[in-house]
Amino acid sequence: MAASDTNTVLAPMQWAPVQRDYPIKLRENLMLAMNHKKPLWMPDISASSQLFASKIAHDSPPPNERLMDTTDWFGVKYKYSKAYGSNTPQGNVLECITEWKEKIVWPNLDDFDWASEAKQFMLERDDSRALYMRMSNGLFERLHMIEGFEQALTDILLEPEAVREYMFAVADFKIDLFNHMRDHLEFDYIVAADDWGTMRAPFFSTDTFEKTILEPTKRFVKGVHARGTKFVAHCCGVIDPFVPYMVEEIGFDALEIQTNLNDIGSILSKYGDRVTIQYGGNRDLLKNPDITTDEVRAIAREMVDTYGAHAVPGPGVLAMLFVPHEHVYYALENEIYEYSTQRYRGL
Repeated sequence: MAASDTNTVLAPMQWAPVQRDYPIKLRENLMLAMNHKKPLWMPDISASSQLFASKIAHDSPPPNERLMDTTDWFGVKYKYSKAYGSNTPQGNVLECITEWKEKIVWPNLDDFDWASEAKQFMLERDDSRALYMRMSNGLFERLHMIEGFEQALTDILLEPEAVREYMFAVADFKIDLFNHMRDHLEFDYIVAADDWGTMRAPFFSTDTFEKTILEPTKRFVKGVHARGTKFVAHCCGVIDPFVPYMVEEIGFDALEIQTNLNDIGSILSKYGDRVTIQYGGNRDLLKNPDITTDEVRAIAREMVDTYGAHAVPGPGVLAMLFVPHEHVYYALENEIYEYSTQRYRGL
C-alpha cells in the first residue's frame, strides 16, 4: 500500500517498503554503489533512501506551495496552472543578466532555525536507509527562472562573462544553503537539478557550456563533496555531449537522466566504474495495469542482465522504480532483488 506522510519534513515514499531480511542494510548496499563498488544486489534507490524535504528552504517553492501562486526568496513569481498541476516561474526579476549585482537580494541563511527543523525530522529518521535531499533550480535553471528562458539563452551567448560570474554567485549560495542543513543532518547524498537539454538536443554547445556553466558547477560539487556527501545530478534532455565533463571534470557520483534519450550502455561501458545511473526499465509497459507477472519478471531480468554489476564496469545502474500500480511495483521490486542477488553473487 502507499506510504503515508506523518510529518511534512519527512517526505513520503510512493509505496510502503518491503519487509525482508537483508544481508546488509539498504543504506549500506546503496552507498556501495554510490562509491562505485559492487553492491550485493541492484539497489532500488527510492526504497533505499529517506528524503528530507525542508519547509524553510525557499530557493524554489516547497512541496506545500507547488499548487498555488507563490514567490521564492529571490522575488521570482510562480504562476499555478491547473492544467499542468504545477506552478511556473515568470522570469520577472531581471531584464538582462548584467543587472544581477544591482537587483538580486540574497537571503541571510543565518536568520532561519535549521536546527529545529532537523530535530523534527530526526524524530522519524530511519537509519537503515540513506538520507538525502533534493536541491532544485540549478545554475542554468536559476538563470532562466530569474529572467525568462529566451533572455537566458540570449545572455548565455551574448553575455557569457556576466552569466559565468552570476553562476559562481549562485553556486556559492547553494553551497551555503547546503551547509546550513548539512551542519545538522548527515546527508549521504543530494540530488541537484539542472536541465541542459531538450528531447532533441542540448540547449547550448559544449563551447558555451565551458564558458559559462562548467566551472561554477565544479565549485558546487566540490563544496558538497567537502562535507562527505555524494552528488547526484538530475539533468533532463539529450545531454550525451556533456557526459565527459560530468564525469571527468565535474565528478558527479551518479546521474538522474532520461535513459530513453541518452546512450546508457555507452556511458556505463566507458565510465561505469566512475559514475552510476538511475534506470527504470520499460516504463511504457510498466504503466499498463494489465501487465502480467511474467512480463514484469522479464523486464526486471532484462534490466539486471543488461545494466547489472556483473554486466558492466562498476556497480551497474540504480533501479528507479516509479511505477503507478501497486501490484506491478512489488512484482518488479521482488524480481530485481532476487535475480540481481543471484547474478551479483561472488562479485
